[in-house]
Amino acid sequence: MILALLVIIVGLLVYRFANIREEGVVKKFLEALKGQDYAHAYQIWGPTANYTYKDFMTDWGGPQGYYGAIKGFRLLGSESRGSGVIVTVEFDQLKNPLRLWVERRTHQMSFSPY
Repeated sequence: MILALLVIIVGLLVYRFANIREEGVVKKFLEALKGQDYAHAYQIWGPTANYTYKDFMTDWGGPQGYYGAIKGFRLLGSESRGSGVIVTVEFDQLKNPLRLWVERRTHQMSFSPY
């Protein structure tokens, strides 16, 4: 009985904290945006030839960016999918939550393909 209870508790803890590192990457990214440290946020996102700093600023560049200035946010949850994690974020300034992708091995971010 005690062993079964212990297994259930450990299973729940593993489930709850399985994506904590990836959630931390997203939180660090959003805190950098909130503090208007766009260069640091872009480094966290993970620069690529297909998504340049100019592209990044078009999306995330404060009041002029597509998503506007990040004033407040809340992580709603995360789910593992294949080689990464989808982190769902609610923003004060947006009507709908946004799903962000974090590659588990590299912690490189992108918009969720799912």
